[in-house]
Amino acid sequence: MELRARARNTTLPAPLRADPALTFTETVRAPTQLLLGAALGTTLASVFVSLTSSPMLALLLFPALLILMIAALLFVARGRYVTALERDLTPTIGRLSALLRSGNSLRPSLIKLLTEMPPGPIHAEWSFIVDRIGTPLINQDGIATPAQVVEALAVQTPSRRHATFLNHLTVAVGQSQDLLITRVTAAYDAIQVSDRRREEALTELSQMRYSGLAVGFAGIGLAAYLSWSQWDQVVIAYGSPEGMLFGLLVVTALALPIVGGALLSRAEDVDY
Repeated sequence: MELRARARNTTLPAPLRADPALTFTETVRAPTQLLLGAALGTTLASVFVSLTSSPMLALLLFPALLILMIAALLFVARGRYVTALERDLTPTIGRLSALLRSGNSLRPSLIKLLTEMPPGPIHAEWSFIVDRIGTPLINQDGIATPAQVVEALAVQTPSRRHATFLNHLTVAVGQSQDLLITRVTAAYDAIQVSDRRREEALTELSQMRYSGLAVGFAGIGLAAYLSWSQWDQVVIAYGSPEGMLFGLLVVTALALPIVGGALLSRAEDVDY
């Protein structure tokens, strides 16, 4: 949601916080979609609790389940946002490097680049840079310089790889054109090397990832079959408070291989 970047900015130490005029609002999911998805997931979970335990317990747990469902959907949506941003990051930096080498300064290069880019996370974040340069600041006199805007975005973007590049750009943006070109080109070369390392790591981890997913889904499939074929026994086993606690442990154990497999698919390398 749009409040995530604002909340991340306000939790930073005071010297690292961006000026309020330079707050980036990151939209990872429309509020309507988020609420509908959370309501549907919570309703299904409440129905399950009502069938296995009691309707009163399901009613009491509904607010907590709704909060957990919203948090889970935000986590997934944020992951998709970061994935989409980092997928387009390397070619976008390469295009920026080419525009700078052709003689354009930073802001005209960004404007030209944004006209060529389709809508997406990196388009939204780089549009923020173009739009906020020259904005009157709130906590200090004067207007926002390119370096201040880039630095503000660096502390608010959810992508560590993008933040690393923006920190490089912050140092170079106030210096000569030749030095700016040198730094952006060096960052582009380094991030290409980083991408190759990450691809090699993903190849090595693929077998472990698929094994974890296979084991997890096999366990869930077996549990679903036993629940369908022996529903009365499942209600007896997990209907009591102690049974519900044990059921939660069983579900966690079944989900751990899937979670591990999913985490292995997100090798991250920001050493460039």
